Amino acid sequence: MLVSVIIPTYKRSFRLAIAVDSVLNQTYKNIEIIVVDDNNDDQYKVQTRQELDEYISNKKIRYISHEINRGGCVARNTGGFEAKGNFIAFLDDDDFYEPNKIEEQLNFLNQNKSLDACICSMYRVDEDNISIVSRENDARGSTLKEALLDGNVFTSMIFIKRDLFIKLGGFSEIPRYQDRFFHLKFLLSGHKLGVLNKQLLTLVEHSETRISFTNAKNAVDSLNLLHKIEIENKELFDKKEWNRIKYRFYYEKAYNRATGNSIQKVKALLNMLQSLTYSPKYNEVIKLLIKISTPNFILKKITK
Repeated sequence: MLVSVIIPTYKRSFRLAIAVDSVLNQTYKNIEIIVVDDNNDDQYKVQTRQELDEYISNKKIRYISHEINRGGCVARNTGGFEAKGNFIAFLDDDDFYEPNKIEEQLNFLNQNKSLDACICSMYRVDEDNISIVSRENDARGSTLKEALLDGNVFTSMIFIKRDLFIKLGGFSEIPRYQDRFFHLKFLLSGHKLGVLNKQLLTLVEHSETRISFTNAKNAVDSLNLLHKIEIENKELFDKKEWNRIKYRFYYEKAYNRATGNSIQKVKALLNMLQSLTYSPKYNEVIKLLIKISTPNFILKKITK
């Protein structure tokens, strides 16, 4: 079976070859690689083409270029809708697969015919290649309740039947958390997801992506959309579980607003206080309070 791997790229051509080579070096060989260049017509597009020229001329990849930057969600959909494979997988341009990633996930679905997709776990390292150990490295959420309560999916974990990806309309164009939203959309549609508890890719954390000072509104708008789905399925949870969901909702809103302007920081404080009424984790709340009260210019220095 043919597997299509979609790699969207934007302003990170210096790591792109690592991502592409990790797919070319898979133990499973019947793979097409589609790189979607989401750069504007600028120096980044020129640099990206230079990095990819050899792969393109040797026909090792299919190259698709957007005329303007349209975002990672649209770029993944562009590649997914153009894919010819029986299955689709995704890879961000700064991350890389373990050599057996495709083989392991394909075998898992072949051995579990009732499943329509599967997700795997991952390694994480910082830009100095130091390992980051966290439960967020583990894929979670094979049922709707599990996904709503404690789901964890990053785009590069996903391995899905292409026809189903098309049927679902790909990733929804919400401002943030598109992978989480797709996870829920998949399960709400009645399809079955398997969790392969093996670390089959590496996500590279960069200092410039650890903290955002400009997109609090996008994050909060997306959290509101996700919470609407949680409310619509409230009957799945007992009181303790629902309190956990409400705590997370207000905590995440506060966390995203904590590095905004002064108005956003005030809203963050109010959200933090709201979270305290629902099963609070006081260590988290104290750390968040410090973050809210710390001026942004200091936070920027800390995270460099």
